[in-house]
Amino acid sequence: MKKVFAFVAVAAALLVAGKANAQLGVNVGYAPQTWTSTYTNGNNTNTTTSSMTGFFAGVNYNVNISGDLNVSVGLQGRFNTGSDTTALNVVVAGASVENHKSQLLLDVPVLFNYGFGLGSAAKLSVFAGPTISYALSGKTKTITTVTALGNTTKDESVSNWYGDNSNLKQLDISATLGVVLSYNQLRFFGGYNMGLLNLTTADNTTLKASNIFFGVGYAL
Repeated sequence: MKKVFAFVAVAAALLVAGKANAQLGVNVGYAPQTWTSTYTNGNNTNTTTSSMTGFFAGVNYNVNISGDLNVSVGLQGRFNTGSDTTALNVVVAGASVENHKSQLLLDVPVLFNYGFGLGSAAKLSVFAGPTISYALSGKTKTITTVTALGNTTKDESVSNWYGDNSNLKQLDISATLGVVLSYNQLRFFGGYNMGLLNLTTADNTTLKASNIFFGVGYAL
């Protein structure tokens, strides 16, 4: 928990450290998450992927550096969710296993951006920089349903992704790039986050996160 407080404190300090002419913005968007896991055993390599639906909302300060060059520092919350159901082959019964996954993260994007005017009200900008992410929570709720002789039973269990015995890491740093189309105070943006850190301590395994994102923002 102390790491979470420290992370939030640093993010808040970055947000208020801008110049007096910093422009405040709010944004919401869609960011489906993908994890790529690579396991290496000798000369054999096995790669698997998994994905979840994601949404985010946050604020940012865009501070002018020089001319049309700016740096935007933000703080946003991101929520990932997903589920799957597997039918089991049981001789005398019908059975299925449902997995409901959820993850909550805090992101601090620090993005350098450069704009090009498209007339009196429109502007096109490109941005790039690091995004620091910290997973506040992650869990999988598993529901096993068995139907036999007309009776149905359900068993539920919850696993914590970041528990004491977990090999998953909560901190990640991504390389972020994208574009913004602004019209007056309204902004439409999209881009890509590429995770740079290995998110697992498991032997011979590399786990990295990535996601595309699309959103809309408003400059206050």
